[in-house]
Amino acid sequence: MAEPTLDPAKSVLIAQVKQADASHRMDLSSSLLRSKHFNAPHKVVYLGNVAATLLAQLPHPETPEMKEAPGFNEQRWTLVTQSGDITVHIASRSYWAFGLFNSGYLNVITLTGPVRERARIMFDTMSALGHKPWEFSHTRSAQKWLSRLKEGQSTKENERNWLAHRSRAKADLQEQIERLKQRSDVVFAQFEGEDLDSLHNQIDHELHMAKEALHDENAPGLERALARAEAELIAIDPRSSPVAIDAPAEILASPDDILDVKESSSMDEMGRIVPVEPSPEEVPFVDLTSSSHEEE
Repeated sequence: MAEPTLDPAKSVLIAQVKQADASHRMDLSSSLLRSKHFNAPHKVVYLGNVAATLLAQLPHPETPEMKEAPGFNEQRWTLVTQSGDITVHIASRSYWAFGLFNSGYLNVITLTGPVRERARIMFDTMSALGHKPWEFSHTRSAQKWLSRLKEGQSTKENERNWLAHRSRAKADLQEQIERLKQRSDVVFAQFEGEDLDSLHNQIDHELHMAKEALHDENAPGLERALARAEAELIAIDPRSSPVAIDAPAEILASPDDILDVKESSSMDEMGRIVPVEPSPEEVPFVDLTSSSHEEE
């Protein structure tokens, strides 16, 4: 099955909801999503397993805001949140049996932002879910519902879209493994002849564990293995640590605001920074007891 190329700006994915209960509430004063323990004035929200799992994968999420509040149907809602450069928009809609059952609901997920981050979020979501989100419980009804969307996609196109996100994320993770393997080869080539066999074997073991984690679609496990290998490389040669991110090209301060270290030895230049206290002889004295001074 050929996989489509990911849109450079936006991802739209439709997922089958399997479970939903009264696990969340909407704060009526702020429209923010709260836990079920929130006791101020609220509305009950049936969030569902797909939305809850996706929100848990966001690295730096803001509190989701309910753009469409649940009404009589507590499983019909729309929320939006931000995580770094990624904007997440999720709409819960019924597509079968008038929304009487959890299996009759789907989530329309829209992500905007960098494609690498979008792919990774959806990859982690797929790995954490206990089912394939593109497989609908009621295929015919799902196809009819999807055909009415603005994008007008089919269930097969939706499946290919999900798989394309997974493939992109796996390719990015594989690239991380290859980069660390290349760094490892460079470091051990520099220290050739030294007794580093045990460390070399340990790093090779961690790289193997990273590949196994990728095969199991376990991104956190992969990153832990790479972190252990990287720590070993830095212990061997601190110069092998990753290069720091370049500073922005924009100049944020004028050169006049920066003191050159070479010039700091000059008393004239230091005087611009450290004020020189006057000697006792230089302190001006004014006699305030003189009556003539008052008359003047």
